[in-house]
Amino acid sequence: MFRRLLAAFRLRPSATPPAAPHDAIPAKDEHGRPILVPRDLWRDTVLHPQLKRDWNTPDALYGTLLTALADGFARELLTAAARLVDIDDRPERSHATYGVVLLESGRPDDAETVLRAGIRLAGATAPLLTNLARVQHDRGDAAGACNLLRDAVRRDPNFEPALNGWLTLERARAGEAGWLRALHDACDCRASWRARLLLARHHLDGDDLPAARAQYAVVLAEADVDGTALQTMAADLRHHGHAGLAVTLAGPVYEPCRHGPQAGLHLLRACLETERAAEGEALLARLRPLAPAVFERRLDEFQQAFRQLRGARAQTA
Repeated sequence: MFRRLLAAFRLRPSATPPAAPHDAIPAKDEHGRPILVPRDLWRDTVLHPQLKRDWNTPDALYGTLLTALADGFARELLTAAARLVDIDDRPERSHATYGVVLLESGRPDDAETVLRAGIRLAGATAPLLTNLARVQHDRGDAAGACNLLRDAVRRDPNFEPALNGWLTLERARAGEAGWLRALHDACDCRASWRARLLLARHHLDGDDLPAARAQYAVVLAEADVDGTALQTMAADLRHHGHAGLAVTLAGPVYEPCRHGPQAGLHLLRACLETERAAEGEALLARLRPLAPAVFERRLDEFQQAFRQLRGARAQTA
């Protein structure tokens, strides 16, 4: 969840005002039907009571802050975010959160003070450096922001907001060639897989499948392959018409308990697209006992699709 907060990091020109908050908050009524609640009513009857309930519980308070930030309530969260800094034993999380709240509230100087205090306590971590880069960029210091993001990527090359932010700035500064140079630089970092997948996607876009496969081979050779890496790999290969290769490369590595259900769903789609009923049903049998209940309907649909595929083959045999 912490990384979801930082995923909201978007580089924008300093003269551009923040987007206006939504006029209403989507919710559901007592019958589960979608409704829209006026912002003022939501703030007074939902947000403020929830902050009060979570006041002494860091994890719960953080979760409420995250949701409220996404709904555009930054200015309503200043006191609660300061409270998180006081009670949270995770200074990286609390200071990054408070820094984002301050920045979204139009207080970049205070945001910088809080983020630098977090760095003194937790070290120069990628999330703190990334948000500090956002402060610099909103002030119009693109070069300073770029340097901070480069540092963040070298400390954690797979921290997506830092990588995407750095690549965005390099593309704005030096065009596609600058973007590609930065991407290769990120690929050279130890244990980097996210940049390699972006480079593989770049090669797929250019119809250079061997070059893409070379990047995938490096990622798959790691002792601990990230589930998001397998998911991205399978999705990109399917999108570019190489569903069979997705099964061939990612299938033998995928473990439902380690890599999660999303990568498995992409592999099931790849099996279906390439009419690999036996492999798909075997994967389905491994995935079903471990998948959350919310995936049951989708797994049932795959089961039915593989049965129909087998039936169609039997009729033509």
